[in-house]
Amino acid sequence: MIPPLAVVGASWRSASTLMRSQFATLAREPEPLASLRSAGYVSGAACIATCSRTEWIITGDQPEWAGNLLRSALAARLPGADPEHLQVRSGGAAMHYLLRVAVGLDSVAEGESAVGRQVLKAFELARTGGLSDRRLNRVWRHVERLIHHRRDTVPAARSLGVQSLVRESLKERGVKSVAVLGRGEFGLAMERSLRALNLWDVTTWARQSLDELLAKAGSIDAVVVCTGAAQAWLELPARKKLGLVIDAGAPPQVRASPGWAHLGLDELLARPELHLSDTERERLEALVDEACTLLAGELQAPAPSSTLAAIDAERTTFLNEQLPALLTGLPPKEARRVRQAVGAFTHRLLLRTREAAS
Repeated sequence: MIPPLAVVGASWRSASTLMRSQFATLAREPEPLASLRSAGYVSGAACIATCSRTEWIITGDQPEWAGNLLRSALAARLPGADPEHLQVRSGGAAMHYLLRVAVGLDSVAEGESAVGRQVLKAFELARTGGLSDRRLNRVWRHVERLIHHRRDTVPAARSLGVQSLVRESLKERGVKSVAVLGRGEFGLAMERSLRALNLWDVTTWARQSLDELLAKAGSIDAVVVCTGAAQAWLELPARKKLGLVIDAGAPPQVRASPGWAHLGLDELLARPELHLSDTERERLEALVDEACTLLAGELQAPAPSSTLAAIDAERTTFLNEQLPALLTGLPPKEARRVRQAVGAFTHRLLLRTREAAS
């Protein structure tokens, strides 16, 4: 039996930053998913939208057919898009691909941990938006379990994704002073990543203090832009000595700026990939293969009774919404240990309940 799962979308491998950002805009609209769900082709849907990918995870009885319908519908809503920009994976291939994405094995910076949190956020948003279903919830649970195992099994795999690519670019150019523009989550993460190496004089700026930054731009070696405007908005003042501007936004945030060498997200993602050690990669691949086997079996299992479904829903709500708050203040290692123990216990309890009901 083919797992009822498909993944449809574009990553940096198939589409430009601008094209991916246009697909991300579609992810915030009700169509075309609403029509496909009402017609019965798609039952559950979540969207992963990051700086390097925009991909939909969908469930349905005919996943390949549903995936192709979604790809065609998305391409039709963007006249400039080539359907080849959107890739469709279904069944076992979709399942294996999604789990590899979740542990960072499909990232430019191999082993990137941030992508796992972004995948989980996609499932949470799907549930909040009423787009989840029983099978998608099962996928969610397995992805969450896999990410927890990944943290314990391969703790050295702490690559920071785009931040790592920015750091490598700055080191190659020998800059001494760096201004990070953007005080959102991405900008603050970029600041922490740069400060961790203690190689540069790093300052961080918000758009509200832009005038002050522009006044000092002539004496700063590099500017890293981490804002998320819907279109290019920033124009840096011209300068005689060449400066470096790294535009990490999606879509591009920086207009043409004389006197500045421009490095955009597409150029960053085209850099040579940052690889894990062979041992770390093999461990992650083994975790993915094990998770694939378990998930395939659960997706092909018959639907639980309404009572079991209600118990499972309560369990998921507790693990994802209540337990994190209860663990606040504990050291990270202790919090992980408690979370794993509670997750394992509730899983065993649910299995015993199913066995008793069968």
